[in-house]
Amino acid sequence: MVRSIFVRVQLLEALYLCRAIFHDVVFQGGSLPFFQNCKLKIER
Repeated sequence: MVRSIFVRVQLLEALYLCRAIFHDVVFQGGSLPFFQNCKLKIER
């Protein structure tokens, strides 16, 4: 149980990092639907 929570936290941190890197490049501050969908799937 603890391991699965730890893995989810790591995935979310990686997702936020990637989103921060590509945020300005792709939409100049707009939302990124791909990252939002991934975040929702991981948090379930």
